Amino acid sequence: MSSYISKNKRKTPLLHSLLPTSHSPLFNTIWLEWLFVTFIGFLASLFWIEIGEKPDIGGLQGLVGGAMVGLAQLLVLRRYISQAGWWILASSLSWSFIGLSPLGAMGWVAPRTLEIIPRLLYGIVGGGIIGMLLGVGQWLVLRQHISKAWQWIFVNTLSWSIALALGWIIGGILRLVTRLFISEVIGLAVTWILVGTMTGLALIKFLENTKPRKQPTTKN
Repeated sequence: MSSYISKNKRKTPLLHSLLPTSHSPLFNTIWLEWLFVTFIGFLASLFWIEIGEKPDIGGLQGLVGGAMVGLAQLLVLRRYISQAGWWILASSLSWSFIGLSPLGAMGWVAPRTLEIIPRLLYGIVGGGIIGMLLGVGQWLVLRQHISKAWQWIFVNTLSWSIALALGWIIGGILRLVTRLFISEVIGLAVTWILVGTMTGLALIKFLENTKPRKQPTTKN
């Protein structure tokens, strides 16, 4: 893993520092894998969770959904960090907490209104809040292995704020045109694809700065 550690330590703006370079040895593997497993985790969660409005999507649904997505993401993380199994617990408990809050488990929630502006504003604000809460829970795992892991909170906040707003807008437009509720599922699928894309790109940079594992000391 030491080969992944960045050699250049020049000071750069926060957002730029989170973006990987295209020649990164991880670029063509981690990003696509992370996007794929995140999306598959969301699709798998739909076997147990029916997309609905806020009162229907609470703590239990958040627990199940978070566990499914966390398990899928673990397939990637376990190759790069030790004790990655804690990721499932962090993701499921974070989503359960979000589901118990007034927000609801918004990764599986369709807004009640079809008006675009409220969807945009609520998606930006609500997405930012759940991204921050989810980021804090996952940071507790990453901080043991990755330098400056606190930036993962910023990544999640930004990613969910953008992705949820766009996904809800797309779902709303499709529903206005088709009058079919499945449009909301498509919109949330777009949300998860965008989240997987943005967090995956940032994850590459984080893994490049993975802390070297401590070697066991031997007594003479």
